[in-house]
Amino acid sequence: MIYLDISKIYAVANITGDISAPNLTGIAYFKPFKEGTMVEIEVSGLPGYKPYLLYPIHIHDGDNCDISKNGTFDNVGTHYNPTLEEHPYHVGDMPTLFSNNGYAYMKFYTSRFKVFDIKNKLVIIHEAVKDENTTSFGRKIGCGKITEYRL
Repeated sequence: MIYLDISKIYAVANITGDISAPNLTGIAYFKPFKEGTMVEIEVSGLPGYKPYLLYPIHIHDGDNCDISKNGTFDNVGTHYNPTLEEHPYHVGDMPTLFSNNGYAYMKFYTSRFKVFDIKNKLVIIHEAVKDENTTSFGRKIGCGKITEYRL
């Protein structure tokens, strides 16, 4: 895992997998930066049949990451989209995770949201897609609630 200066982190999401991705684990950090947010995500245990796969990742408006009786995330709501834009212009759309043998790391800046906009929302990882330009997403295999980080 990454070793960051946690004194500068303002929100965090611990990501876990559903029944189809029991080894999936990860963390997402959200820090205020300029007029938006710096996002840093590290995930391991992504399932897959190929060494390199693309995993859509979004912020959702759901309630929690509780796993239902059938082993799935049922209360994750829809993509965070307060401006009612078409995909891929939802406020909560993030770049696709690029898995290298089940591991993915990315860091990016976005001006689509500020940290206080996304607190208590969910980070959702969808199952791998064949084409990063897709507008439909499969099963929700990873979930983490975004919580405020206090020193």
